[in-house]
Amino acid sequence: MVVDWYNQFVVEMRVEDRAYGRITINEPIIIELIKSSLMQRLQGINQSGGPVFLEPQRDITRFEHSIGVWYLLKRFGASLEEQIAGLLHDTPHTAFSHVVDFVFPNDDHIFHERFTERIILSSKVPEILRKRGIKIEKILGKEAYHLLDADLPDLSADRIDYFLRDTRPDKLFPDSLIGQFLDGIFVKDSKFYFKDKSLASLYAILFMNAGRLLWLDPNSHGSFFLLAGAIKRAMETGRLSEDDLFKTDQEVFESLKKINDVEVKKYMERLSPLTRFLYASKPDSEFFGPNKPRIVDPWVEESGRLIRVSSLVPRLREMFEHYKQTYKFLGVKAVEIK
Repeated sequence: MVVDWYNQFVVEMRVEDRAYGRITINEPIIIELIKSSLMQRLQGINQSGGPVFLEPQRDITRFEHSIGVWYLLKRFGASLEEQIAGLLHDTPHTAFSHVVDFVFPNDDHIFHERFTERIILSSKVPEILRKRGIKIEKILGKEAYHLLDADLPDLSADRIDYFLRDTRPDKLFPDSLIGQFLDGIFVKDSKFYFKDKSLASLYAILFMNAGRLLWLDPNSHGSFFLLAGAIKRAMETGRLSEDDLFKTDQEVFESLKKINDVEVKKYMERLSPLTRFLYASKPDSEFFGPNKPRIVDPWVEESGRLIRVSSLVPRLREMFEHYKQTYKFLGVKAVEIK
């Protein structure tokens, strides 16, 4: 992502975005928030967390994802408050994104959300909002913004962006399809929906397969356990604190590399492109544990009503259920690269 700044007399920012092309930002408060240290830190937080150390092309950051979420909310007519909430929604993320959920296991993989208020309230964001008459309480109430954040299997701006964006490094489908999807999505009663059943079906199928290829793949699973193992050991031995987790990936990674501990060193040495993982049964696996297989089942407008695409294409239900059961628990083992 390339950002071109204009002089102080021109309130405009241009972003060359890998998913949406050129984005122009001309709302002063959005520009000021993007320039804040709270947002700038996200340039040092990788979206995938662990896999980037095994697959360097997976270089998407939480910063570009956050701008993408803001762009979608603006495009689909969300209020300024919801746009701001979308822009800031990932600021509480710890280093390595969801890796921390393997250090402190939880069913929903939302460890970072416990720190939302602390991180945002201790930044300059409340003052930036106050100057423009926006109450911070409205921004923190993310549950009120259904375009930004909706329960699965609904679409949301967050879910749409990470799907379209995470598929770009490997070009899992043509860039042109992004435009077709966005042109085919509409909003009604704070819900995203399609008018074309076939486009909704394609979206659901590709989203599910992106999960298999990008979010629940063996390298993701294995790298998460390697990083989580190093972090957990470092914290148990007092070499790393909870506050350290709110630095950037590189800062924490360098701290881990300097730790003189045999167990930490073994984990860290394996975090390289020379390490690869394959799926394995539980008895044969090196790392085994629960995962979060996600599917979307978009709404489709049919005869003036919104209906799940799986109700219009029942075979999708079988596919969704098989996917969720198959990837609910995953085991992986490392293979040697020659």
